[in-house]
Amino acid sequence: MQWTILVDNRTNDAALETEHGLSILLETEKHSILLDTGASDMLIRNAARLGKDLSRVEYVFISHGHSDHAGGLKHFMQINKKAKVIVSPHALSGKFYSKRSYLHSIITEWPEIPQERLLPIEQSGSIGDDIFIIAHIPQIHPMPEGNQHLFIQDAQGQFIQDDFRHELALYTGGLLFTGCAHSGLENILAACPLPVNMVVGGFHLLDNHEGEAKLTDLSYRLTDAYPHTQFYTSHCTGDQVFAILQGVMGNKIHPFSCGTTIYNMTDNIRLVPVTPDDKELFILDNQRAFKYGAQIEFGMRDDRMEEGEEVISRKTIERSMNGEHAETYRIICDGTIVGGLILQIDQQHAKGELEILFVNPEAHSKGIGQAAWKAVEAMHPEIRVWETITPYFEKRNIHFYVNRLGFHIVEFWNKHQHGPAVPEDIEENWSEDDEMFVFRKFR
Repeated sequence: MQWTILVDNRTNDAALETEHGLSILLETEKHSILLDTGASDMLIRNAARLGKDLSRVEYVFISHGHSDHAGGLKHFMQINKKAKVIVSPHALSGKFYSKRSYLHSIITEWPEIPQERLLPIEQSGSIGDDIFIIAHIPQIHPMPEGNQHLFIQDAQGQFIQDDFRHELALYTGGLLFTGCAHSGLENILAACPLPVNMVVGGFHLLDNHEGEAKLTDLSYRLTDAYPHTQFYTSHCTGDQVFAILQGVMGNKIHPFSCGTTIYNMTDNIRLVPVTPDDKELFILDNQRAFKYGAQIEFGMRDDRMEEGEEVISRKTIERSMNGEHAETYRIICDGTIVGGLILQIDQQHAKGELEILFVNPEAHSKGIGQAAWKAVEAMHPEIRVWETITPYFEKRNIHFYVNRLGFHIVEFWNKHQHGPAVPEDIEENWSEDDEMFVFRKFR
């Protein structure tokens, strides 16, 4: 499974356009599903720039009737002649307005949807055997404060508070898509009868609307109630709000923006012990991955390394592999070697060291490192303390260990102060530039 942001308010890629809207392309083993369509034809242009073929989409899911989520549908249907449209009838018939700042229409200009392509959803239920739609979400938990600005115009022309009966959520393969979560993130989660590994969407938690105490309490409730769930958000989640949520939730919550692609590969990852026949290739792959990382960090002109010199020496790798308590594994994804790792496991003291972890360059940015670490923790539930080290300049690694795996920086090593376990040959060659962070994680 993978999902790619086609439309969002934010982007880190100057080649992609942004607008106030949301559209995500979800690709699973069985289906290609478009989750909302943004406000315009922008999803088509961004999809082309990202190499995504929207004509292959089988389902388009509309989370609610507001134009920033459904306005692109008419443009999408001009290039896709087969996708079935999953939508609430209340979304199709509603006249929606916002009074935030000023009164303005957020009514969707709906295209004509052929009857054979329309899947109107009145009640929660399944589509096929792997897509579950949640409708009429019970409002048990607190609702977002930003809803106070949102109205429906009735038959008499009166503006009444929107009750969001037109809002749906979609679940497939452990992923729960919330749209804007106008019904409240906790309410949507409570209404989902299936185990949720990942929540994706806007949370409709606006800056200057939700109090910090309320957001902090929400963060603790989500962390306690859903300890194994990851949260991904943007669009209608404010920057200040996100900072407060992340202050409590840490690496359980992540931002996204236009162009973000997330691969949910945890179920496809295996750790396989390295065989004697694979030892040489393991070393070469390790060196290639580390050299690639240095080039990404410093460019092809890396003055820390002479031409032909390795970032990590064969001697260092072999020392790790030959340690008294060493465990060396290949990371396998869908039958393909994508990386490797070396652990040192001290069963007596319930302590483990992650000495080396690498992902092959062609498999970067696919969630493999995080999935491999989950597999390590599942393999060694008896380990209570994990440690690892990384050079201070490896920004990607620091982000990975702290924000993805939940480690904390506990020491800073340099030529004048470092741990007692540094091998003698490294001690002798330690230069002024050799500075490292020590990371620790308790379970």
